[in-house]
Amino acid sequence: MIHNVIMPDLGQTAAEGKIVRWLKKPGDSVSMGEPLLEVETDKVTMEVESYKGGYLRAILVAEGEVARALSPIAILTDRPDEACENAPAGDAATAGPLADKLPPLPRADKPGAGSPVSSPVAVANDPVRVRATPAAKSHAREVGLDLRSLVASRPDGLITRRDVDSALARRGQSRPALAMAAITTRSVQSIPHFDVTVDADASALLAWRSRWNEDHPELRLSLNDIFVRAAALALRDVPELNVHYANGVVEQRTAADLLLVVALDERLSLVGISDPTSLSWEEYAGQMRQTLERAGHGLASPSLPAGTPALAISNLGMFGIRQFTAIIPPGSTAILAIGAVREEAVVRNRRVGVGEVCTFTLAADHRVVEGITAAKFLERTQVHLRVL
Repeated sequence: MIHNVIMPDLGQTAAEGKIVRWLKKPGDSVSMGEPLLEVETDKVTMEVESYKGGYLRAILVAEGEVARALSPIAILTDRPDEACENAPAGDAATAGPLADKLPPLPRADKPGAGSPVSSPVAVANDPVRVRATPAAKSHAREVGLDLRSLVASRPDGLITRRDVDSALARRGQSRPALAMAAITTRSVQSIPHFDVTVDADASALLAWRSRWNEDHPELRLSLNDIFVRAAALALRDVPELNVHYANGVVEQRTAADLLLVVALDERLSLVGISDPTSLSWEEYAGQMRQTLERAGHGLASPSLPAGTPALAISNLGMFGIRQFTAIIPPGSTAILAIGAVREEAVVRNRRVGVGEVCTFTLAADHRVVEGITAAKFLERTQVHLRVL
């Protein structure tokens, strides 16, 4: 039986993809779920797995050429000698007509004969290019590892991510640093960021915090504690920001869970915070203290029912940073970057005076978040800081 291999749906922002490399050549057997080719979009390079087992009989789109999503790019058959009469050639620009009957195994068309069939054998013999999976290439770039220095563990000579990990283990690389490098690289490559910034009046929160800490010496609050709770309240006010996007589907979240970027022993860690909006300030202060203590001892925070929170928070104000733009962690929809509280000339009631100001910058995923949504969230955050 004849089976068309279709260019997968690459998502809302990619209507076509470039064939980087065929991992099989005509005549090869293919198992269901086995990587068949590598596809590159403007955002990412990924492997495409075979949806069915069989034999690769023809390649309709050559390496280096572009095919539209959901168009045929190759043909599989159940048996190696099965005839492929009237098989469609696909609508990609490089796909040419097939013969009424494809040749039996193990014949493959010769390069340069005008056929759309392309074999990866020449790539394997290329002394400059290295055969590796997209995951291996991406991981090697993140950690600064030269793929040419690796030896593949697979018999076909294809370098995998496992080979990269093994090389790093032999070199004694820092796993936490590698994990954060992988997170930030994947975020920048896959999430279209946009930023909005506002200066918030911090006078009211400073006065409130001073009174609270005097009355609760055993539950003292940091400025970051107050910012986090205000952001959670704002997230509940603006549900359009509290969404999760994956594979073209937008999921609405209800709980105002948060993801904190925390510095631990000169490295960064992502710590989940359960929705604090229904807690009293005393309960919330205890929750924050317990969560950060667990993180400091290397213990994971309790799993959140909804998965990765939509909103992350990163605060560099304690280092005197006035303003910065943070990178959205994969799985989140936005991240709030908080700068230092500083004295600055402000105008109130047409009079110039000295006030306390803090700059907030929200980076959001433009696939699902509009500018007006980001603006509403920052406005509601300021409201909650003024009504403490």
